[in-house]
This record gives sequence, structure tokens and C-alpha cells, in this order.
Amino acid sequence: MNTISDTASDTTRSSSLTDAPADAAESVSERHCLLLIDPDQPCCGQLQNSLSRLGYTVTLVHCGLDAIASFDPHKFELVITDLHLPDMGGLEVLRKVKGLCAETPVVVVASDSAVNDVVQALRLGASDYLLKPIADDGVIDHAITRVAESRKLTEQNRAYREELEDRNREMQEHIELLQRDHEAGRQLQQHLLPRSPYQYPAGIEAAYRLLPSLYLSGDFVDYGLFGERFVAFYLVDVSGHGVSSALITALIKHSIMHLLRERPLFSQLDTIDQDITAVLEMINAELVATSLDKHASMFVGVVDSRARQLHYAVAGQVPMPALVTEEGAHWLPGKGRPLGLFHRGGWEVRHLALPACWRLVTCSDGVLELLEGNLLEKEEALLKMIDTSRGDLNSLCAALKVDTAESLPDDIAILTMRQDPVAD
Repeated sequence: MNTISDTASDTTRSSSLTDAPADAAESVSERHCLLLIDPDQPCCGQLQNSLSRLGYTVTLVHCGLDAIASFDPHKFELVITDLHLPDMGGLEVLRKVKGLCAETPVVVVASDSAVNDVVQALRLGASDYLLKPIADDGVIDHAITRVAESRKLTEQNRAYREELEDRNREMQEHIELLQRDHEAGRQLQQHLLPRSPYQYPAGIEAAYRLLPSLYLSGDFVDYGLFGERFVAFYLVDVSGHGVSSALITALIKHSIMHLLRERPLFSQLDTIDQDITAVLEMINAELVATSLDKHASMFVGVVDSRARQLHYAVAGQVPMPALVTEEGAHWLPGKGRPLGLFHRGGWEVRHLALPACWRLVTCSDGVLELLEGNLLEKEEALLKMIDTSRGDLNSLCAALKVDTAESLPDDIAILTMRQDPVAD
């Protein structure tokens, strides 16, 4: 085996690297290694001169056995083999090289009468071919340059593919981390919610259905008993959905609990209206102060079980809460600005006498996304469903198909309050 860069002279060797033209010469460390298998002295010299001029360090062998023994895919980026070797066919050399490294390009050299062998070589994976006699060095230049560019493009594509796979793995890891975070947030939000259904004295029952469009919900409900006769409750719908909206619901829950620790809310009849207003003003101030570009609609109510009276206020609530009695279902009157948009909301607390048997249904606006038509048509259809279901949570959810929907366009919250006469 002979190497062109060797300093010792050899009869089968052409000029060394130092003999290459000045404009093609490069340092040995910068040149590319190539394995040449050629028993033909005239053609061999021509190939060596051209390859050296193109910047290759050529290792020359004259037979197939030496070629296979010398081949190293980490060293040689190109193999050129004659198809007619003294010890084995060039096609067999091609097969063995491709078996050792399928990505190494191989150029075959054959006489112009061996076209069938060239076709077979191309079928076995040869990248290109040269036909002897080679009259023009430009033919060699063109073939080798084309193969080198193809190899370079293949290596670039492999590098891009590996980089893309690395980025995909990183992205998948981030997605899995986000999913774990979202699941932790979902469980935390579920933990903040009250039990459903929940029975209070005087036959009052509270229940809800909360369905996020994503992992976390921008809707939230809560209720509780105060002073043994007052059941306070609220439904809030924060704009948007997902993590940021869910965090705002947690902020609202925390703020109300903090206010409850500071002062006794909803425990005295003569302060109920001020307490409802205080809750709305506090939440509005905090949303304005956060500068998170988030606002919320909210319905706050307090049922006086002894006096059978409802105290309530609405803040941008759409649709309005509906009261179901023996006469049927109807929307509650009321108005008020959403929370988080204005420094003063102008909310008014209303009062409503309740019959012995009643149902109250409050929905977030995500429910309207399940219905067809314009806003008035959707509200009319929803009120009809509430009336038909008689304010029963499970019946209403079945009519809206919220539990069987494959996906939801928005967060959905439905809060129901009911009172039936207490048996003696």
C-alpha cells in the first residue's frame, strides 16, 4: 500500500503533495483523504494528479484485498475503484465497502465497453462512474466535485437532522415539564374548590360543574355558611383561559379569605349589602393593580335562609343568573361593570324575596359557546333549558352535553343553588 504524501519515491506513485500546483496546494491537515484502487498505471497517474490538484490526500492500492484491509470509514471520505482488479471484481469491493459504511461514496472506473458493469455498480450504490480512457481531466474534476458536494450536503442534512432531533427532545422535555406543572396546578385548583353538592341548614343545597377548556380554568366558584343563617356564594369568570387566568382565580380566592380574616363578612343582616360591595371593590382594586391585562365577570349572592331573601350583585355577568320557581325560569335583573377595567364599578346590591321552593342557576359565558345563534338567541335557548331542567344541575349539563363534549371552546362553570321546604 502506498500513500501519495509519503516522501519515498515509488514507481506506482505520481507527484507528491509538494509537487501540486500552488493554487491547489493546502496543508495536509486540511486536505481530505481518499482511497484509490487502480491497477492501471497510466490511468492511475492521471487520477492521482487530478485528485491531488483537487486537494485530496490519496492512498493508493492495486488490488481488492489490500483495499478492504486498508479501508477505514473514519479516514476515507471517498473511494475510487477500478471494476477490473487482479484478485477480485470491483463490484465485490463496492459491496464490501458499502457493507462497512453505506454512507461512504464510491466512484467506479471502467472501460467504455463495460457499460453493463457500470449499471450494476450504480444499482449497488455507486455514486458516480468514470470511463477509460479518460481524455479530459475536467471529467474527473466534475465527477469528484459532484460527489464531494453530494457528500457535504448529506453531512449537512445529517447534522441538521440531529440538531432537529435534539431540539425535538428538548421541546418534548419542556412539554412534559409543563404538563406536570399544569397537572400540579389543576390539582391545586381542584383543592381550592368547595365540595359538591353540599347541604346547608334550612334545606339549601349548593352544587357546581367546572370544566376547563385546558388543564386549568379561568372560572371559579365558592360558597359557605355564615352566622348560621346566611349562605354566601359566588361565580367568577376571568378573561382568557389557562394558567394566567387560573392564577387570577386563586388570587381572588385568597383575597376573599384574607378579607374574611380581617372582618366578619355576611354574618349580620344590616351589613350584608356593604359586605357584597366590599368584596367586589377589593377584587376590582387588586385586578387593576396587577396590570396583567385581566378582567373578570362575577356574580355574588347571599341567601338569608331565615327571611327567605336573596341579596346579590352582578359585575359584567353574561348570561345573567336565572331563578326557577313554580312560575318558570326568568333572568334576574341587575347590572354592573366587570372587575379589573375601571377604578369604580358602580355595582348595586339587589334584594329578591324567595318562595318556599326555588332554584338559582348561574353560568359562565363559556356555556353560550355551546349554543347556536346570536347572543339573544343563545340566551333564550339557555333559559329554556334551565326551565326544562327545573334548575337541576345534572339535567342541565346533560341538555348542554358538557360532560360528553370532546373539546370545549372555553372554560365552563355552572353553579346551582336550591332550597326545598324542610319536612317537619
